[in-house]
Amino acid sequence: MKLSSVKTANQIVMVVTGSVLIAAAGLKVHHLLTEPIISEGFWESWEFFLIQIPLELGLGIWLVSGLFRKAAWAVATISFGLFIAVTLQKGLIGAESCGCFGRVHVNPWITLSAVDIPLFVMLLIFRPKGQKLFPPPWPSAKHFFGVAVPTFILIAVSMPVLILNKPPDKTDKYEVVKAEEWTGGRTANEKQTAQNPAAEEWPMLKYIDIAESLRSNIVVVTLYNTECDNCHNAILTYDRMSRDMANDNSIRFAFVEIPPYSSQRDSIVPVDTPCLTGKLDSSKEWYIKTPLIVALHDGLAVKAWDTKTPELDEILEAVFAENK
Repeated sequence: MKLSSVKTANQIVMVVTGSVLIAAAGLKVHHLLTEPIISEGFWESWEFFLIQIPLELGLGIWLVSGLFRKAAWAVATISFGLFIAVTLQKGLIGAESCGCFGRVHVNPWITLSAVDIPLFVMLLIFRPKGQKLFPPPWPSAKHFFGVAVPTFILIAVSMPVLILNKPPDKTDKYEVVKAEEWTGGRTANEKQTAQNPAAEEWPMLKYIDIAESLRSNIVVVTLYNTECDNCHNAILTYDRMSRDMANDNSIRFAFVEIPPYSSQRDSIVPVDTPCLTGKLDSSKEWYIKTPLIVALHDGLAVKAWDTKTPELDEILEAVFAENK
């Protein structure tokens, strides 16, 4: 292949790669401004997005601009190698979305096969041949400052906007469920009495259609959504426990579906389950780390576990723990 053809191919690949990064950064900005972020760790957190967005946007503009082409190519190649590792890890753990494109949920395996790997391979094949990694030669001042100054201004302005306009955790349209706000380490021995006015009924009950059935005795509530693999495992575990404890009425199990609801055909709850089944109110959009397991005693939230399925011994220990 002629050098001119390789150069043209490299320019196309770098512009395409840069455009993908700019689009991804833009979608993340939209996400941060329009809805809250829930995550299981720093790498999917709001704080990490604030770090990732300017880096992703800056690299995208750099690639499209053509400045210091070989250095930009090297950084992009390393970055996409890291993207592949992260996306692969998310695919292996069964994540619903790669998190690359904000509110646009894309399966990690699709991102890996359609975006990350193809761009990484094309970057390796169409390298900027005949160019030095570091200058000289230097680009023209007009070209350099024409790209650098607007880019720095854009990033400098956008970051305070993102920080100052962080969406609230609770509105009329949606709510981020934070279990620690209504458990706080409280045990079932702390009943709602005059001596303990702080003990209040589980706030989520007013949004659940089977609330009356959950207000007495010990109930283990599983909030789930159909697309969550861990939810499926939790439901099978507690369905089996309920069957094994058929003659013991001291503890009951309930499955509460988070909207959007599944059809009866797609439901992950066994049709003949002995457990209580209900639904969370669909008038709001709920942001919940699932499965969310909540141990209730007479309507009080004793303890909660998100993304974890505690065994019966752990649940009972939490329910009957002595006050400290």
